[in-house]
Amino acid sequence: MLHRIKQVFAALTASITPKDREFIEQHLNSEAQKLFWAMNVPDQRHALNVAYTALRLANNYSNVNSKLLVKCALLHDVGKVKGDISTIDKIITVIGDYFFQNQLRKWEKQGRGSKMQNLRHAFYIYFHHAAVSAGMLRKIGERPEMIDIIANHHKTPAEGDPLELTLLIESDNRN
Repeated sequence: MLHRIKQVFAALTASITPKDREFIEQHLNSEAQKLFWAMNVPDQRHALNVAYTALRLANNYSNVNSKLLVKCALLHDVGKVKGDISTIDKIITVIGDYFFQNQLRKWEKQGRGSKMQNLRHAFYIYFHHAAVSAGMLRKIGERPEMIDIIANHHKTPAEGDPLELTLLIESDNRN
């Protein structure tokens, strides 16, 4: 739970530096950048932190595709679009998942409207953003390998998974 409290504080104080902007421009094409910049600043900061962590972890391997790994890290949460979920709903989803986990999967529902519909939608995005992100990347013509890694970034790592997926999962969990 302490990790989640730290995440809330990090989200409330998130910012993007000129050096971060340069990093994004260096690693993402214009279409991918549009998806990145469509996220909230806290999600952008999280994605950057995941990318920086992934690069540090990649230094321990000679067979990792660092370019693919960084792109996946920067784009893994693009399904969390700015304005789609309120900050308070996002906080409720994190806390709710911590305490109730699978029970909320039966309650989540896509679609915004009333406050309750918005909260149910927030849980939908929380549980399905990996697939939503993959779909968005498919629409802009990203490579199937990258789409598959992003679609699976919340699953438990398994033997035979691409190294880039394993490193993305570890980096995401650290941030």
